[in-house]
Amino acid sequence: MPALLFVATGKAALAATLYVALWWGTAGTGPTTGKASNRKPSAQITRATKPASAPVATRLVRLTNDSLAGQPFGEEPTVKELLRNGGHIAARKPHRNLYEAGQIDTILLVRHQGNVFQFYRAPEKDLLRDAVVVNFEPAYGRRLRTRLASAHRPAASTIDKVRIGDSERTNYVSMVYQSGRLSTVHVEPYLE
Repeated sequence: MPALLFVATGKAALAATLYVALWWGTAGTGPTTGKASNRKPSAQITRATKPASAPVATRLVRLTNDSLAGQPFGEEPTVKELLRNGGHIAARKPHRNLYEAGQIDTILLVRHQGNVFQFYRAPEKDLLRDAVVVNFEPAYGRRLRTRLASAHRPAASTIDKVRIGDSERTNYVSMVYQSGRLSTVHVEPYLE
């Protein structure tokens, strides 16, 4: 953790230095080099400023709903369905099966119309491991939005972050509403 803090602080210091350098102008211009500076004195600079708006309020909501957390899509999209409708496999990663000695399964990363799905592929079936949905136009996106609409009514002027879990605390669905509209859904089903 301290190393991460040091790296983040180092990046911030570097960014601040670059901003200061850009603010002062580029090297080779100005009165010290004998060339005319392109800058106007600060009194002559006029900018249109808009009044400072209040920051958008963020609400955090936690709900328990076994049906939605366990089956947020209703019928889950499958690898075959996603590939048939224009998706592609972005990555494959071998994964050692915890229960069958010597068996290697595969983690598939499937992208479909801006949405990302991660499946655990075992010999008998593919299991949804994780999904991030930002495009609700495909059929599974419309089903997801319809099912989740009954769980929470967002306010129009806030950013709502909603986390729905089941009573066993194993399946989760996280949603972000911006200005009353569903923008992102992260599905985290339980998978051993």
